[in-house]
Amino acid sequence: MRISVIGPGAIGCLLAAYLARAGEQVSLLDYRPERAALLNAKGITVHGVREDFHTNVKATTDTAEISSAAVLIVCVKACNTAAVASLLKDAISSESHLLTLQNGLGNVEKLGEFFPSHRIFAGVTSNGATLLGVGRVRHAGYGEIWVGEGIENSSTPVGQRKLQNLVAVLDRAGLKAQLVDDIQTVLWRKLVVNVGINALTAVLGVANGVLLEIPQCQDIVQNAVTETVQVAHCYGVHLDATEEIDRVREVCSSTAANISSMLQDVNQKKKTEIDYINGAVVRMAARRGRVSPVNQVLTALVQSLETGYLR
Repeated sequence: MRISVIGPGAIGCLLAAYLARAGEQVSLLDYRPERAALLNAKGITVHGVREDFHTNVKATTDTAEISSAAVLIVCVKACNTAAVASLLKDAISSESHLLTLQNGLGNVEKLGEFFPSHRIFAGVTSNGATLLGVGRVRHAGYGEIWVGEGIENSSTPVGQRKLQNLVAVLDRAGLKAQLVDDIQTVLWRKLVVNVGINALTAVLGVANGVLLEIPQCQDIVQNAVTETVQVAHCYGVHLDATEEIDRVREVCSSTAANISSMLQDVNQKKKTEIDYINGAVVRMAARRGRVSPVNQVLTALVQSLETGYLR
């Protein structure tokens, strides 16, 4: 299966490295020629808790070179989804499918503005990865990948077979992938974790585990998660608030030394994904005539940080 990974960030490089090591036909699309050249020259090195390995990978900035990919795995930040979709719209085959493996909500819908729904898959990963430099990734947390139809019952028989084949390819490469019928619930549960951890660690400038050590942080996490669960119910996704709060605490504990992706962005003075995580909860609550005050404050705080350093 010809696969193209869109975006050479931490998760993008991690996926490309595992797939390349497994002998799959994989390429990595970048928008910076100098970085693509460096990736071609150096390959990708993965530093993991269980193993370290190095593999060569094909990187390119030319969309013509990925036009025949069977599946394109979109790993860019949510704020860049529309730009990437616009770039790919007329560049790839009408037989190609796209898998969004991004943080936050709204990526499937944004891709749907450019591609028919039957060509869009949605996925979630619990793998923890940090980019140490060009082509160097720390695989800090070994997790899983869950994949399903972007919109339920939208796939054609061809798309369903391709989805099953993709899951098999990812799993064979050592990425522990599985096909799920209800990907929306999985997306919301991943959102809950990001809502509970990312913004607060970004504002305080602390590793994930510190949130467990400060009682006031626990109150904020609990309230932000509870609001998110309530909003999910409005959209037909039924989660249990107590279970989700406990799960966020477990993630904080198991990734205690990790620096969240949002804090990494703040430290590097980059635009964060706050609008697609806590901000998405606020917007979706408003559409149902509800308010989400804790998420609204967390969103405003991270946006204020962005405004400060972007100025």
